[in-house]
Amino acid sequence: MSDSPLQQQLNLARQAAARRDWREASRLCIDVLRQDARQADAHLILGCAAGDAGAASTALRAFRTALTLAPERGDIRLQLARCLVQSGEHMAGECEADTCASLIGEDASQLDLLATIYSHLGKQEKAAPYAERAVAIAPDNATLLSNAAAILVFLGRTGEAEAYLRRALQLAPRHFRSHWQLAQLRRAEDELHYRNMLVLSAHYAENGNAQAYLHYAMGKVSEDLGLWQQAWRHYARGAEYRRRDIRYRSEEEQRLFAALRQGFTEEWFCRGAETPSTGEAPIFIVSLPRAGSTLVERIVGSHSQVQSLGELPHWPLVVKKQTAVGGPPLYSTEIAAAASTIDPVAAARDYCAAIRHRRDQRPFFTDKLPGNFLYLPMLARAFPGARFVHVARHPMDAGFAMYKQLFADAYPWSYDLEELGQYYVQYHQLMQQWARLLQQRMVTVNYDALVAAPETETRALLHGLGLPFEDACLQPHKTPNPAATASAIQVREPVHRRSSGRWQHFAAQLQPYRDVLENAGVLPLR
Repeated sequence: MSDSPLQQQLNLARQAAARRDWREASRLCIDVLRQDARQADAHLILGCAAGDAGAASTALRAFRTALTLAPERGDIRLQLARCLVQSGEHMAGECEADTCASLIGEDASQLDLLATIYSHLGKQEKAAPYAERAVAIAPDNATLLSNAAAILVFLGRTGEAEAYLRRALQLAPRHFRSHWQLAQLRRAEDELHYRNMLVLSAHYAENGNAQAYLHYAMGKVSEDLGLWQQAWRHYARGAEYRRRDIRYRSEEEQRLFAALRQGFTEEWFCRGAETPSTGEAPIFIVSLPRAGSTLVERIVGSHSQVQSLGELPHWPLVVKKQTAVGGPPLYSTEIAAAASTIDPVAAARDYCAAIRHRRDQRPFFTDKLPGNFLYLPMLARAFPGARFVHVARHPMDAGFAMYKQLFADAYPWSYDLEELGQYYVQYHQLMQQWARLLQQRMVTVNYDALVAAPETETRALLHGLGLPFEDACLQPHKTPNPAATASAIQVREPVHRRSSGRWQHFAAQLQPYRDVLENAGVLPLR
């Protein structure tokens, strides 16, 4: 028996959604709902379309409507959970995710999505069993193996992660993301993996995304083997491919920094002298990415009085919400310009409420979201008892470390050397202004000094934070805390100095970046 015209139209909408043609999918679903407003799938697809466009409130309404019509549908509840997490409503998102577990049964793709949601929540321990179950149900699915491996890496289970990735590549030798993950997992000892990827890159000649993954992976293997010129060629090619896919204008970034400098002045900061305390004592650890903040967080998080909460997105989400600036970006010139007009106390209240379900009984907790450096004066007023740690690294090492890293959807300025230099200058100037405002409330940790003299610098760090010294802080690689960052592999090793001065192997190639820094006075002219 053939489907009704309405079901045929809904099937077309599902097909359009599968190929991410959201305009066509939305058009079809709206027409379906005009005929029958109780079609849960039409609401579900409209929610996915709205979520893809960054219209979170519209997406949430659509998912909730779909769920009222079909409360037994685990797939709808999963989308609702994901949307809540993306909107910063982590407690509600986790509650929905917990409910999903009994509804999705043995559907491998839904189990994988549930694991992803928990991973985004920072709950890697909850994510892993669902990722492993998905792999057990669909052991020949390379994408599921790759996703599960990523979660196991965050938990420090690198041997199992490697086994998953090798199986993924046996099943799908062209699975470029697995090649990239495998290259990150351990130091290369020979060129076999490199040669395999080099052949594979020719197959993906027209696929820029695949080329980016493969070139970054080949750069990593080449660097491991000390083949410096070869490594740079691949990093540069990977960055070139990545930059082509990104819409980014450095002028807009400069306007954002200018808005922050103009809004958070000394006069603004001094208004908060009598700000009431929330009772919480967060330790905000800030830096540019790949500058050592994960290592510092694990040192501080090894202390018995400190709970490590990783990179919490809640502060910028609260700021965005309270400024009432629409659109998908979490950071923008409009948000930055309006940030100094909102009430820091109200923002602190919302932030504490959003993370309350994550807190335990320890008196202190860390939040190491790198982007929090933009809002340090506001955080200082919002939390009179907060501590601040700024992790600084030699500008050349910092620049190279960012340039050679393939990030997910963040840091679009890191794929072009001049744009990277311009961003570093803006960051440097902003941090100088914040240091004048915060004074003794901000502890600066020099990464190179830390890895050269771990005990001396760790003692100084803890003293600056008002914490008694504990021996556990000298062995951060032994802490069981998950590490869901690009440094997830490195922080499982004892503290080492291998990365200090590494940029010198690439001094000539990094000259465009250095020129920007020298011209701005960040580095002395040679």
